[in-house]
Amino acid sequence: MAVEPLRAAQKLGVVLFQFPPWFVPSRAAFDHILECAERLRGFQLAVEFRNRTWFEGDRAAQVMAFEREHRLAHVVVDEPQGFASSVPALWEVTCPHVAIVRFHGRNTDTWDKKGLSSSGERFNYLYATAELTELAEQVRGLGRTAKSVHAVFNNNFGDYAQRNAAQFLQMILGL
Repeated sequence: MAVEPLRAAQKLGVVLFQFPPWFVPSRAAFDHILECAERLRGFQLAVEFRNRTWFEGDRAAQVMAFEREHRLAHVVVDEPQGFASSVPALWEVTCPHVAIVRFHGRNTDTWDKKGLSSSGERFNYLYATAELTELAEQVRGLGRTAKSVHAVFNNNFGDYAQRNAAQFLQMILGL
């Protein structure tokens, strides 16, 4: 298996499945997730949904329970809200080993914009200190339940992800 060398070198925390916007809740979708978990038995899986219908109404509790039952790490996403493609940030730990947060930025001007030349343009957002402070508190909350928390900055315009990650790390470590 292609990821086995990473696990053997202890360089693999999780295998993250980011499901596309057209992957909507259905029995077949839940079965597909379980098939992914079966094929990667022995690896920690994380699930990031890119369609808000996974979290509408009572379904959010159903999805969280499904992830807990199957020890799948829920991926919390920070992104612009108010779009058909927006997914709410549900700050929950569904696997005691690990929690994952992906910071996509909050650029409402480019979130659904068509014709961009790169993903960097879509994620052209530098988090302000106040936003990172608020997010650091949420991440600390996850850390009170999960053994480890992976914070991934996906605001990949220029060096924004690296700058925000360095600032965020200092906040988390209290430096």
